Amino acid sequence: MKVVYCGYRGTYGALLTAAIHLGLHEGAGFCDKRHIKKYFEICRLYGEQYGNLIYIGVDEGLREIYILGCKRYFSVIRKAHVHMNRIFKPEENIYHLDVGRLEGILPRIIGFMLARRFSERLCEKLFSYWLIRKYHEFSRMATTIKHKLENGERIGEWELMR
Repeated sequence: MKVVYCGYRGTYGALLTAAIHLGLHEGAGFCDKRHIKKYFEICRLYGEQYGNLIYIGVDEGLREIYILGCKRYFSVIRKAHVHMNRIFKPEENIYHLDVGRLEGILPRIIGFMLARRFSERLCEKLFSYWLIRKYHEFSRMATTIKHKLENGERIGEWELMR
């Protein structure tokens, strides 16, 4: 089984949720300055990669975890994947999970500012504010999704891609 976390950008919320899913950031200790700086650097370097499927790792249930930046085209990507699966009939199930709604507007503003060479220090401060504010929401979402995948339950509004 494959799990693809999709966000407006491939980083920010999608990467954070995937990392929590894999157990890379457990507990409240993730939001220290050193981790925030490293995570900001990843977002700064790879934030503009729309449409690139990026492999993150394998969880305990041997599910492959990916991230994908899809701007506002999540439904288009999901529909395309559903029809590709109907044609090629892959052996593995694939879940596409949209985390873009949880991100809010701030990652887009930060990305815009970084692309226009605004103050990187200001962007990092905004990013830190966003991450500390949103971390628990993404953590709760990743934990819920992981638990439902382990128990074979449906994942609410996100449909199994076949």
